Amino acid sequence: MDAPETEAAERGADGSRPLPEGTPLAFADRDPTAIDDATELYLLDRHSAADGTVRVQVVDWERDGDLVRVAYALPTGERLRDRYRWPTAGRYDESDFLALVRGLGYPPGAADLIAGEFARARSENGRWRIVTGRRSAGERDSDAASGASGGERAEPATVAGERAGASDAPSALGERVRRLDPMVTGSAAVVLLVLAVVIPATLATLTGGLTAASAALGGVLGAAALATLRLSIAAVS
Repeated sequence: MDAPETEAAERGADGSRPLPEGTPLAFADRDPTAIDDATELYLLDRHSAADGTVRVQVVDWERDGDLVRVAYALPTGERLRDRYRWPTAGRYDESDFLALVRGLGYPPGAADLIAGEFARARSENGRWRIVTGRRSAGERDSDAASGASGGERAEPATVAGERAGASDAPSALGERVRRLDPMVTGSAAVVLLVLAVVIPATLATLTGGLTAASAALGGVLGAAALATLRLSIAAVS
């Protein structure tokens, strides 16, 4: 949390380019139309950091349904407003607004006290935005990947996908089996079992004896009957 400014700090270490007489020290109290171009450049440079951010002063915030709007002022007095999603219970780590409140040194329950505090903002493509300090999902994923490469080796996406597909295959097969009608599969098993006995016997009667082909056909039909019976049992379990 930044401390309030003093007049000496505003003038800079070398005392050059003082503010116009009567200019309020608080950013939010300044009139941007009363500040000339050279002073505007001085103020933005005076309050800039090496990372490209500029010091700004929080004015207030208000909730509007699922949104929360935070008003703040640039060193020149220009008023800006950021819009965030209202924090969702159980997902506070994903809230930029709560990250801003905590970054200013306040707990969420004391969010009303952030007015007047100083934060940092960055301009990208002409649009200002407060730097809340919350790490994005991409940054967290990048850290997780680098941590895996430094210690446990990260699993390639293709391998992970193949393993996921292999683990899903048994469950998908089981789901198909459970969808079978036990009555239909049971009846089919009975029919196949009857055919496994009747067909070889009929062929033996017609040919004058049981041949290897007849016996093999009976075995195939018997195996099919057994497999169908197992499916019937699995469908009801």
